[in-house]
Amino acid sequence: MSEALDDNWLIDDEPEAPHSSTQEPWKILIADDEPDVHSVTRLALRNIEYHGRKLDLISAYSASEAFEVLSQQPDIAVLLLDVVMETDDAGLRLVHRIREELGNQLCRIVLRTGQPGQAPEQEVIVSYDINDYKAKTELTTQKLFTTVISSLRAYESLYALENHRLGLHRIIKASSSLHHIQSLRDFASGLLRQINALLQIGMHGAICLTRRPDLPDGQNLQIIACTGVYDDLIKRDVLPAEHEARPLVERVLREKRHIHDNPIDTLYVVVQERQEFVIYLSPSLPLNEIERSLLEVFCDRISLAFDNLWLHDQVQSSQIAAVTLLSSLADTDTPEAHLKQFMQQKEAVESFCLFLREQHLHEEVLSPRFIQQIGIAYLLHDLGKLTISSQIRNKPGELDSLEKECMRTHSLRGSELLKAAQGLEGASEFMSLAAEMALRHHENFDGSGYPHQLAGDDIPLCARITSLFDVYHALTHQRPYRPGWSDQQALAYIEAEAGQQFDPELAQAFLAFMRSRHPVAS
Repeated sequence: MSEALDDNWLIDDEPEAPHSSTQEPWKILIADDEPDVHSVTRLALRNIEYHGRKLDLISAYSASEAFEVLSQQPDIAVLLLDVVMETDDAGLRLVHRIREELGNQLCRIVLRTGQPGQAPEQEVIVSYDINDYKAKTELTTQKLFTTVISSLRAYESLYALENHRLGLHRIIKASSSLHHIQSLRDFASGLLRQINALLQIGMHGAICLTRRPDLPDGQNLQIIACTGVYDDLIKRDVLPAEHEARPLVERVLREKRHIHDNPIDTLYVVVQERQEFVIYLSPSLPLNEIERSLLEVFCDRISLAFDNLWLHDQVQSSQIAAVTLLSSLADTDTPEAHLKQFMQQKEAVESFCLFLREQHLHEEVLSPRFIQQIGIAYLLHDLGKLTISSQIRNKPGELDSLEKECMRTHSLRGSELLKAAQGLEGASEFMSLAAEMALRHHENFDGSGYPHQLAGDDIPLCARITSLFDVYHALTHQRPYRPGWSDQQALAYIEAEAGQQFDPELAQAFLAFMRSRHPVAS
């Protein structure tokens, strides 16, 4: 073969120049059973770069070997393929296997033959999915250079189109999986995870922030979610004035646009209610143009979801405030003094449910939606006390038997009030849960409670959880007829009543949960 080639084809075993580019090289596979062909091809292509990327020349000496390489490295950009190797049509059979068995439509295949008569050009081009056909005798150094560069250009364009197609598919899938989330913080956390999955790269870390105009400068960037090296920031609530991310985040908010400033990518998301969000990314590898454009499309797609969630958060905050005020009225004639305590109880109930899930207890019931609802519903479990005379509710001494009987009706009355509200649009599920908790939170595990003497698992889980917190709160707070107990005394009581007043399994979990929050109570 070497005798038939142009004088530019000199066989030389000189080693290739080292790669100077930091980018991944283009992979070129040489499939030919003649070692001389590999040598001259390497010599001709050894110093070529395309778009700043060197060539990585890989050798295979048979069609079967080339198939194995392509199977393991689907990112081969160009295949320089001989027709005649193990058999007279080994190269043509390999083309079919690449396109059909491997499903690889991106690799550009340049067929090279030293015996054109065995594989007529027109027949091969019509019958096989190849991208170029060359006789080895016509491949001078310059023509080989031209063939490889044009093939790389075609591969690059196809690869970009495929990446856009896959990226858009991932955007649709990722954004769809986020739209059902109803918590702004959970949504932001999911968003950061989906961005990581969308780009399919490891990320050193990411932060999702929003601007709080009600806070002074230097404290107005609220952190909604974090990942990676920034995880600890979530405890700070706001981005510290001295943090490295702050100048770039403020610039994004000021200029109201995405800023890609390697190695940081910062995305700007504005929603209809004029709320602004910034996503600050520190990817482990620089993002290319395709990845950046996919990120920007993704941000456009989820901006409406951000808007809906922001409004949902505002509505939910208003609902919680109203429920808290209402429930505190049932507990005392001076509700403003107890609003903070009620919010703490709500958060404690939700945290306990999460704790149960971590312990793999009642996972089938404790869904994220259930946990979100039970915290608010807990605030209404004593709503029925509003129907009880304040003289009885706030009596400074112990209640007599008639007064006790009257007080006991609060569970049934509260349940009736909440059931009456079930007819309101969208309120049925929540009000049903709240009504169940109001009705059953004084049922005892051994059947000695009221109003229906239910026992064991016949008492709904939500009511068994409510009972623990209701008793703990009642014991540890001062009442007109007695002082409040210490945490140790209250937990000792709950431990003693496990299996009688309380579900024993839940009681043990409650003790562990409370002692983890208040180690002094151990």
